[in-house]
Amino acid sequence: MQKEVSRAIKGTWILTIASLFSELLSAIYRIPLQNIVGDRGYFIYQQVYPIYGIFSVLALSGLPVVISKAFAQQDSLAAKHNLLKKTFVILSVSCVVITGLLWMSSRYLAFLMGDPQLYLEVRMVALTFLLVPFEASLRGYFQSDLLMTPSAISQVSEQFLRIVVIITSAVLFGHGILNVYQMGSIANAGAFIGGILAVVILLKTFQKHHQIEEVASDGKIKLEHGLALEVLLIVVFTGITIFYQFIDSFSMLRLLMHSGISLTQAEIQKGIFDRGQPLLQLGIVISLSFVSTIMPQLKETNKVKQNQSTIQKMVRVCLWLSVAETAGLIALMPQINTMLFTDMNGSKTLSIYMLSILIVSLINLLIAITSSDDEKNLHKLVLFGMSLVAKAALNVILIPKYGIAGGAMATVLSECVILFGILIIYGFNREFLSLDKQFIFNLIRAGLVMAIIVKIVVSLFAVGTTMTRGHSVILNIIAIPIGALVYLKLSKRWRMLTKEEWEILPMGKYLTKFMKIED
Repeated sequence: MQKEVSRAIKGTWILTIASLFSELLSAIYRIPLQNIVGDRGYFIYQQVYPIYGIFSVLALSGLPVVISKAFAQQDSLAAKHNLLKKTFVILSVSCVVITGLLWMSSRYLAFLMGDPQLYLEVRMVALTFLLVPFEASLRGYFQSDLLMTPSAISQVSEQFLRIVVIITSAVLFGHGILNVYQMGSIANAGAFIGGILAVVILLKTFQKHHQIEEVASDGKIKLEHGLALEVLLIVVFTGITIFYQFIDSFSMLRLLMHSGISLTQAEIQKGIFDRGQPLLQLGIVISLSFVSTIMPQLKETNKVKQNQSTIQKMVRVCLWLSVAETAGLIALMPQINTMLFTDMNGSKTLSIYMLSILIVSLINLLIAITSSDDEKNLHKLVLFGMSLVAKAALNVILIPKYGIAGGAMATVLSECVILFGILIIYGFNREFLSLDKQFIFNLIRAGLVMAIIVKIVVSLFAVGTTMTRGHSVILNIIAIPIGALVYLKLSKRWRMLTKEEWEILPMGKYLTKFMKIED
């Protein structure tokens, strides 16, 4: 049992580190991209990003997570291989249809987004869906055995090549070789090019570790009742932020213009709002990685006592990290914004947006742990639909009045519809998450204290200076370690985590010795 727990934790951090590295690359490439093409060019690139985001959910997180659970339920290697074949066929047919529909409707979608010239970008992104059957099925197959390394290597390689294509297109635009729309189309084609590399890596790994001749052809597939609904549930909730961004792509530009600003200014404002997307994605990577490891351990039932203890520890550690991320990003947002994007424009908006990290992390954990509850899964999908309606309605109400800050408020409030809805469905029962009132109170308290201290430190060092990129880098270098140390000290003083939970963290054993954590 201890070996299995250690393997699960190791797998979590392999995928977490790879995902963090990928998202770090994703955040970093936006710096030269935005600096070269400006906020309007950044808007042109980002406007169709939610479509790529849906592909990302299907290929990287949502589908692999739930498919891994289905694979883990099989009794034999033969059954797993038969399930792999059927999964691949179903996904292939579905994704060819999706690609065709997106390709044919690209001009209409571009018109709805507010700029008809975006249709080529829509078509470039549509091609990526042809890769979903390969990526989702193979990643799910590996993750069912808690083998996260193939997923990690393919994910990092895919992102790296994609970024090379994006930066190349931005440089060509900067030299006047491409116009802004050509730049956007080539940049978005990077997802398809990077995805091909990921598929090659996954196929090579599969061929190396799984010899087909060793597998019997009569393996009987075993699937639990309600799997289709569970697949839909995990996919939509793992990519929940993408769906909100999708609504923003079709509504924010027009609503900003309705408030009285020009098309060009509206595009610039939307570009500033989109600065928050890489930070948000970076923030929720940890929870998604924990979910990826938790799901295969739910292969029998949510009440399996052997795995329940491990899952509860992971939930507490994941929320502990999510609070630290959220509080730190909000406290340092003006400096982080300036460091990444050269100015402080939209910092208040981005601070509001960062609340999504904590809310979405908690939603992801709740959905993963209760995903086998067939009776209530339909209720959760209804909540998802209600939140999308709320997001669209709140955009209409808040954006004309508060601009892009209204869009951020609309997103956070819509996420709360889901979070509180799920808590109401389960009668605010915290036992299955092992979240007692004292732990929740201490989490909030530690996050607030850390954020206040970081703000004070930054204010003291910023007195009499002008905020430049260089200055913001220095402030972040000073403030981040101070904030981390404060959070660690408070966590130890208030006994927020057990020694076993501390050890789940990267280099946890060294950290427990450094912090002198005792049982």
